[in-house]
Amino acid sequence: MKKQFLFIILVLFIIMSACNPNKKSTQTLENEKNAMPDNSRTSLDWAGVYRGVLPCADCEGIETEIKINADLTYLISSTYLGKNEETLKEIGSFKWDEAGAKITLEKADPKATIIQFLVGENILFKLDANGNRIEGDLKEIYQLKKVKLDNTISEKYWKLIELNGKKIILGKNQNTAPHLTLKNENSRVFGNGGCNAIQGSYELSEGNKIKFSKIGSTKMFCDYMEMEQALLQVLENTDNYSVEKDTVVLNNATMISLARFQMVYAK
Repeated sequence: MKKQFLFIILVLFIIMSACNPNKKSTQTLENEKNAMPDNSRTSLDWAGVYRGVLPCADCEGIETEIKINADLTYLISSTYLGKNEETLKEIGSFKWDEAGAKITLEKADPKATIIQFLVGENILFKLDANGNRIEGDLKEIYQLKKVKLDNTISEKYWKLIELNGKKIILGKNQNTAPHLTLKNENSRVFGNGGCNAIQGSYELSEGNKIKFSKIGSTKMFCDYMEMEQALLQVLENTDNYSVEKDTVVLNNATMISLARFQMVYAK
């Protein structure tokens, strides 16, 4: 009797397994995964932020930043240089072509110009109206390059605590502490030297490299300008950075510490 019962259970199990054709074995799933062709979509780390200046018919260039996300959404920011320089932003979704090589930004307005990119390794190539690569002498200006972001140091308030090996002591009537904030959007840096407002650009690269550029400041005169001028010089000479808990250290190319900041709070 017991053997008959076990036999019936075994038969039922076989029938139920046969009636569930949608259930795939682990080996089948692995084989399907390995069978997928290698292309930009499947083999590249394509999600991220890309920036560059694209050509413009009636301005100096279109400063462009596009963030493409793994959920197939995008955010694109465009600034027409030499015009009113107002930044225009647009969000939406994008789709891949069947080959997994190109993406098309989907627009709410069906009459809007189609924007397509060929996805390369850490680069987007803007395509022409027919979906082809733009060749010739100007091909390099139709490229957006992937930007390295480090959220450990960006979007935070850096309070200057040491400059050229000397601790920062505020002047008697100095109401503003020297500080910096790195913004992810357009890789901009903002801050204050203790008297004047500071702004400019920065670029991160592998190996904790950081380069500040186009640094400018307002022109007020204060009693403690020496510290501010020294900070501006440090930004010009900075080659790399290191992070120690809540402290950011800016170093020159020979790893000499130039400035030390405490990350006080997120912006």
